[in-house]
Amino acid sequence: MKNKVFFSVIIPTYNRASFIKKTIDSVLGQSHANFELLVIDDGSTDNTQEIISSITDPRIQYIKKQNEERAVARNYGANIANGEFVNFLDSDDLLYPNHLETANDLIVKNNKVNIFHLGYDIKLPNGKIIKKVDNLNGDLSKLLIKGNVFSCNGVFLKKEIILSNPFNTDRKLSALEDWELWLRLAVKYEIINLNTITSTIVNHEDRSVLIKNAEALILRIELLQKYILINKEILNFYKNMNVFKASCNSYISLHLALSNRHKVKSFKYLVKGFLISPFYVFSSRRFYATIKHLIFVHK
Repeated sequence: MKNKVFFSVIIPTYNRASFIKKTIDSVLGQSHANFELLVIDDGSTDNTQEIISSITDPRIQYIKKQNEERAVARNYGANIANGEFVNFLDSDDLLYPNHLETANDLIVKNNKVNIFHLGYDIKLPNGKIIKKVDNLNGDLSKLLIKGNVFSCNGVFLKKEIILSNPFNTDRKLSALEDWELWLRLAVKYEIINLNTITSTIVNHEDRSVLIKNAEALILRIELLQKYILINKEILNFYKNMNVFKASCNSYISLHLALSNRHKVKSFKYLVKGFLISPFYVFSSRRFYATIKHLIFVHK
């Protein structure tokens, strides 16, 4: 009798032919073998399909669909997944060999766990590590209201949870749909965190979270606030949403500063966030990173 699949790793992808093979190889190289890999191609127009077709492994299932953005692709993958736990991996990131084994060990030790998150690092394309996120402690719900401290690659959910709490499929929210989901889940479930690093985010210049259009970024954040601030469960849980509002404004400010094209607008959003919650903005690392890029980095 065929063993039941325990993990379903879901990779949504769109025109990532130059990255996808390394990403898939990092999944196939896991020390824990009880998994399936679902690659949901969101209408790629490059040679993604050709590359994936050259990889012969029975654990891979490749599905190509029309382009509807990655939230829809993730939800699609979750609906056809066979695993007890679902893990979403971006198609330009990598898993370390211990990723699934570490997850399995955590589940064995906490057999009632529904959602958990594993540590991660961020690398440049040349392999240089620029940040390690292996220090998340305390109540994760209080961390998430201040910003998206999770890597999507590090989150594991029971399949029935993601089916009943799917990603928001508003295309204009894309790149923030994961933070919106984590906040919805944080008020319903305990989220366990283990700081062991098991995956890496590759911080290349074409990442979807890096802003090239200021107005699109602002609209994206406004949509996030709209969805969060009309959610009664979230409002009842957190009571005071000023930190969230301030975080959204400082997020805009930092990303505009990083673009080196919108310094005045960046400063305005930084001030706006400061007026909403002075202590949060002034005490956050994001504040100092923004000031650094506004004053010292870009002249």
